[in-house]
Amino acid sequence: MPKARNENSYKAEELFNAGISLVEIASQLSVPEGTVRRWKHTYGWGLKESERSDKIKANVRKKKKGKRGAPKGSRNAAGHGAPVGNQNARKHGLFSRYLPKETLAIIEEMSQDPLDLLWDQIQIANAGIIRAQQIMYVKDKDDKTKSKIEKKRGNVSGEKWEIQYAWDKQGSFLQAQAKAQAELRNLIKQYDEMLNKNW
Repeated sequence: MPKARNENSYKAEELFNAGISLVEIASQLSVPEGTVRRWKHTYGWGLKESERSDKIKANVRKKKKGKRGAPKGSRNAAGHGAPVGNQNARKHGLFSRYLPKETLAIIEEMSQDPLDLLWDQIQIANAGIIRAQQIMYVKDKDDKTKSKIEKKRGNVSGEKWEIQYAWDKQGSFLQAQAKAQAELRNLIKQYDEMLNKNW
């Protein structure tokens, strides 16, 4: 099933037809420039409607030229050649053998543009840092968390508890946050270098 067209691509096409540059469109819509370039190519911006339909017809004619399927008399034509469950012809054949269907569905929805993939990673990393603020929250210096980690039964009964004091929790949080922010900085730096290299 073809992927639905992104709502921003319609806005971007209107801006392009109004004479605005791809760089400015990307900036206005807060999307990577590579994405805007891909939309321009995919949806044929700048072509008149007749040119666009002629281009599509030419592509269809090119595709119909070659014969499809196995040669006459081939065992593959009768369905005997390939082993059952052979995934070699599929785009993600190797993955389909080892990954769950849900993971494959995610892979098929992902962009193939490295710049878009990197931008997605930046957004996920930033969201993780923001979410950690709520999870790792320390109220004040007297804040402590008490957790039961073991319960003994039988001849000897008892419980084992773990207590985390505010300074332990805050120290762990600061270390984790520093690592996450360093990774985010590296992703942003890499994104900036890739964007400027393709400028």
